[in-house]
Amino acid sequence: LKCDADQTRPVSTSATLAMSPPPMSVPVRPPVEHLCDGDDGQADAREREHKESRLVSSANIAALAAASAACVGELLTTVLFFPLELVKCRIQAATECAEDGNFAYAGLGDGLLSVLREAGVSGLFAGLPSVALRSLASEFATVGFGELLLGRYVLRFGSSGSAGARALVLRTLGGCASISMTLPLETLATRITTSRRPLSIAGAVRQLWSEGGLAAFWKGLLVSFVLCLNPALMLTTVENLRALVLRWRTGVLGAVGDDGNGGTDAEPQQLSWLEAPLVGVVAKLFTMSLIYPLVRGKVLLQARNTNGAGLLQVLGKSRRKDGIRSWYRGLGAQMSKSLLSATIKYTVKERVERPIQQLIHTRAQRRAPQDGRDHDGNKAAVAR
Repeated sequence: LKCDADQTRPVSTSATLAMSPPPMSVPVRPPVEHLCDGDDGQADAREREHKESRLVSSANIAALAAASAACVGELLTTVLFFPLELVKCRIQAATECAEDGNFAYAGLGDGLLSVLREAGVSGLFAGLPSVALRSLASEFATVGFGELLLGRYVLRFGSSGSAGARALVLRTLGGCASISMTLPLETLATRITTSRRPLSIAGAVRQLWSEGGLAAFWKGLLVSFVLCLNPALMLTTVENLRALVLRWRTGVLGAVGDDGNGGTDAEPQQLSWLEAPLVGVVAKLFTMSLIYPLVRGKVLLQARNTNGAGLLQVLGKSRRKDGIRSWYRGLGAQMSKSLLSATIKYTVKERVERPIQQLIHTRAQRRAPQDGRDHDGNKAAVAR
């Protein structure tokens, strides 16, 4: 009991509390451990997403670098060996009876001399812009799509190695996606280079449109899908041969260390200036020997108006007129051009692919500092 100063009657403590103002409510701070655990979980999730994003980005960069390196080699070989490509394409499009005013060269040397006599040096490069455009677009799309599919598959399912049937199938699918977009360029290039009279790109477009409308630009699409096996088989063969050469060099010569061409355990090895062209030549010999009749049939389809005939009908007609050897007309010119082209192309690709990949990585890292600072700031806030 407590005595009032004015009144002598006692006042209870409970009454005093009832008359006093209510106490202020104090917010309850959650346990520090619970807050940190939740933020740590979010930070781990962000870390996993960041890591997956880096892996996907690396796969994309690898595909872009491979496609860019292939284009460098393709452009160089297209310009250097275009006269051989021109004569080779005309020989493949010709028949024994030389109908429709087609060229009927006796061989690669005869074709080159004939072009020089008729049109001079400039005639050896007739149609170069259209062929170069077709080559670059086709090479970039074929290699880029194929390596992108292969890289994504390895990231998703894992793989002990990219060489083998799986790589062949995925690269073939990439080639099919590529040819669906670039076949009109190839058809135009073939029509221009095999025309007896000088033919511009606009003239070739009008000619094809008059023969079958839009569908004429995709003439030979089905056989082109089959021929997508050619670059896929080429790349897969090159990859397998490259792995065999590096394994042989490592095991037999012990050249894993600093040998001027190899690398260390932390750095992938590289083929030498002698090994790279040999690998390209062997791979090209193997693949071209398998699929050349299809190449010949495709050129016959694109070079002239076949009135709706397909690949089998064109090859059958050629066999009835000129015999089975007609399927291999132009094989010598094809091999001459392809082997020289493969020698330089895959040597250039072997040498420039890694620098291009490093350049793309560097540019990507320069654009990413802000993301890295934000990520580090989030981690620091969680720690605090």
